[in-house]
Amino acid sequence: MRMGEWVARWVPPGAVAAVWIYEGLVAKLLGARPDERAVVQSVPVLGRYAAVLLVLIGLAEIALGMWVLTGWTPRTAAAVQTALLAGFNTGGIAFGGGNITEPLDLVLQNIVLLVLAWLVATRRRR
Repeated sequence: MRMGEWVARWVPPGAVAAVWIYEGLVAKLLGARPDERAVVQSVPVLGRYAAVLLVLIGLAEIALGMWVLTGWTPRTAAAVQTALLAGFNTGGIAFGGGNITEPLDLVLQNIVLLVLAWLVATRRRR
């Protein structure tokens, strides 16, 4: 496989996976983003379980990143990413908006991630 082919094959899914793995491992499991804990704590009923929820969400995000790297059912993976980000963004802004410093920036970054995720999912494989 030539370098250009390798880059085209692995860099786009690697970029998508890196975002999910970072968000799960660093932001949630290692606690590097206390604002995310504050957002989860602000959700009625669920807020008291914020520590457990952050671990579960972090593990799910890491698993999703690994899923993207495998290339297995890529359209399903993109659909799951879309559903999760729609839910996370909607819930975060609705309940924890005061803990999100720039909600529009958050939404725009996630739209860009989803565009890349869908490009990865729908590209032709050789």
